[in-house]
Amino acid sequence: MAILDRFRKTEPVGKKPAASKVANTKKAQPKKLKEEKTEAVVGATTVAGDYLSARLLLKPHVSEKAARLADKGTYVFDVVPEAEKVAIKKAVESLYGVQVASVRTVRGKGKPMNRGNRAGRRKQWKKALITVKKGEHIDLYEGV
Repeated sequence: MAILDRFRKTEPVGKKPAASKVANTKKAQPKKLKEEKTEAVVGATTVAGDYLSARLLLKPHVSEKAARLADKGTYVFDVVPEAEKVAIKKAVESLYGVQVASVRTVRGKGKPMNRGNRAGRRKQWKKALITVKKGEHIDLYEGV
């Protein structure tokens, strides 16, 4: 492959790398995700929380059954399929400022489906049923 050797950049044999390059390799560490404080808009209200919490909870799950459960203190949210119960609990507590009593999750697998000759799958989904402590509530269905 002598032809490709012409395009390779090579340093002279006797030269050492610059001091700045050596210093940069020693300090290279993985970057941490910043937990930025953001405001999420839910319905007509704006709630404050960190960036990761707002990304974890996709949206409130709106259905007749979810509305009946909300009267009893259990709220239903669509969440990211990789979300864990502890992370969901922290997200709801930081976004809505309530104390969570319990978290239950329901996972749905994407079903196979066809469109003409093309085979595919629906998306996987996950929803969380969050029960808050007595005397607290979340205003999800205010303007609905």
